[in-house]
Amino acid sequence: MSIDTYAPCPGGTGKKIKFCCADLVGDLEQLDRLVEGDQLSAALDQVKRLQEKTPGRACLMATRTKLEFASKRYADAAASSQAFLAAFPENPLALGHAAISDAIAGRIQEAAVSFDKAREFAAASGNEAAEELVRIAGTLVQAAAQLGHVGFAQGIVDWLAETGLGSEDDRRLLASIVASSGVPPALRTRVPLESTTDEAHWHFDFFTALGHARAWRLSKALTAFRSLKGVAAESRELFTNIAVVCEMLAKPFEAAEAWLTVARLSTTSADDAVESVGRAMALETEADPDRSPQIRFATRTAVLSIPPGEEGSVAFDLLEDKLRHDGCFEHAAFDRGQWVSRNAAPPRSAWRVYDQSTPARLLATLLLFGRQTDREPEAILQGFGPDVDDAAAPAEAVIGCTFAAAVTGDSMPAVTPTNWLLGSQFRLVPPTTAQATPPGQPSAFDTLMAEQRQALWNRFIATWPDTPLPELLGQSPREAVAAPESARRVEALVREGEATSRRADAAAAWTAIRSRIGLPAPVAIDVSKPLEEGLPPMRWHRLDMARLSLEELRGILIVSGDAGFDAAASKAAEAMAARADATPADRWEALGMLEAKAESSVRKLELIAELRGLAKTLKVNDGMLDIAELRARMQRGDEADVMRLFEHIRREHSRDQQVIQAFAEVLMEAGVDLSALAGQAARGAGPAAGAAMPSAPASEAGGIWTPGASAAPASGGEKKVIWTPE
Repeated sequence: MSIDTYAPCPGGTGKKIKFCCADLVGDLEQLDRLVEGDQLSAALDQVKRLQEKTPGRACLMATRTKLEFASKRYADAAASSQAFLAAFPENPLALGHAAISDAIAGRIQEAAVSFDKAREFAAASGNEAAEELVRIAGTLVQAAAQLGHVGFAQGIVDWLAETGLGSEDDRRLLASIVASSGVPPALRTRVPLESTTDEAHWHFDFFTALGHARAWRLSKALTAFRSLKGVAAESRELFTNIAVVCEMLAKPFEAAEAWLTVARLSTTSADDAVESVGRAMALETEADPDRSPQIRFATRTAVLSIPPGEEGSVAFDLLEDKLRHDGCFEHAAFDRGQWVSRNAAPPRSAWRVYDQSTPARLLATLLLFGRQTDREPEAILQGFGPDVDDAAAPAEAVIGCTFAAAVTGDSMPAVTPTNWLLGSQFRLVPPTTAQATPPGQPSAFDTLMAEQRQALWNRFIATWPDTPLPELLGQSPREAVAAPESARRVEALVREGEATSRRADAAAAWTAIRSRIGLPAPVAIDVSKPLEEGLPPMRWHRLDMARLSLEELRGILIVSGDAGFDAAASKAAEAMAARADATPADRWEALGMLEAKAESSVRKLELIAELRGLAKTLKVNDGMLDIAELRARMQRGDEADVMRLFEHIRREHSRDQQVIQAFAEVLMEAGVDLSALAGQAARGAGPAAGAAMPSAPASEAGGIWTPGASAAPASGGEKKVIWTPE
């Protein structure tokens, strides 16, 4: 393609090509043709030759760096970027490329500072490099989201939206990348920069700094705000702005300290103080994800005394029979092919190890290995450290060996103590004979799942209050509530659990912990227009939903559902479904959310029946309702209804790829061989489950809510009209 000589220089110099690199127009056109033909190596060789002939040209240095990034030659790109920046220290593209290089190397703070300068110089030059800077911004958003620096990533998205750079679709995509990266609940509410009404002598400098921040000159703003700490030590607005700017500059430690300062100030309300501490804890984790205490995965090994040869096989059979008849062990299936594919000898057998509680809790996995050329027969226990230690004694008693000390390391998986407790699993004994479930009664599956949840929450409520937590700087919740500042940390953890729990029993468990450790019960909030008044979503579950207008309920339902504040979403859905003035579309939305969260098949079927009536009224496809009912009926063992739904789906929805995909997923959950079904479909004997197509990605919880934001859905920008079960 021919190059417009009046277009901006591709090197970000701020000049037109005619007045900057007119002598290289032909060469730049040739490079464009090579890139369009996906001949990146040839283009890179060409630009290197051109640099030897005409060194120090910004357009060639920028092109070389981009080509090296595109070719994934990151070390070469870093060197080229450094040379580009050294030659043109105020060039927006040079600074942007340096930011990418730093981000790839994991130096997010340096990347944030470089990009901030790039943004500033681009604005000063009239945004001549805006198009390329938008591409750089997109790359940085993805890198920051992947590394967990939410504030930096979201700040870039906000800058693009405020300045109108990039297309709306691009901005929406970047926002969805941030939202789906696992945003901690405490950071899902975006805090705006604050002004001040203080007439103190420092207010002029404050507004100068605020002007820098609002013009996206963040480094300058932070320097100016910092200079006021000594003279405005009691200003909540000052430290709020320091925290917000530090989040956007990927400085989580400093942001956390600023939020903790906000929480200590007398002008900060009790709710704001708790939520400020919650943000601080999330940022501390962002800065140091592996801070102690953590629960690490561990292994313990023991040598087995088993004679060689045929006698050894017989001895293994006897040992496995002994394990099979011991109540603490249960045989576990495993894929030998995965071991062989890694060129590793597979174990002879695998066993789950349980404790002796009722119901029994899963502790670890026991692997038994036969004699190999380079090692003796051995047993290996695997699991999280405390559980492996508990499993060692019963395993030693049955096997007749002694396990060595646990082996852990930084490379081993690790979880927080809270997530370790929330991941507890229990052995539940299903009925020995299949029995039909009477209509309206819980199925055996419902009963088993209720027992599993009850066992989990009983253990969690009993154990969590006395467990040292990294969020509490190594203290247990019971210890931390003794001091006001650390008590706010405990309150923030409990409040987050209550607000984000997907099920009612989980939220109730967090509330039960309050009485265990002496925290006051949550206070109801009397606000009639929470969206209009900017009430943070972390508090929405404390609202009296019956007092809210239908419009407010709609907004809370959508925003809290998208952002993962499930307690508020459930309460809003229940209130909306009970409203006499709710439209059929409102009830469809509300009942769909309640069905997705229903804990029992009885409740699910009741809601599905209501949704079917609404589907007829709204004249929408009921295919996904059939899938939801099929899943519930299969769990209940309602054979007649399962066959009825099979036939209905085959007859009414065999050409609907979304329904067929979901149908295939239900069959896989039930252990049905889809390859066999595909063969039957090819012979014309049943629904074409084998023709399932990938479905569109589901929206993720964890979006970021902004005070005063629209109540429209975050993903896609369209109101949901078709409900789909999870």
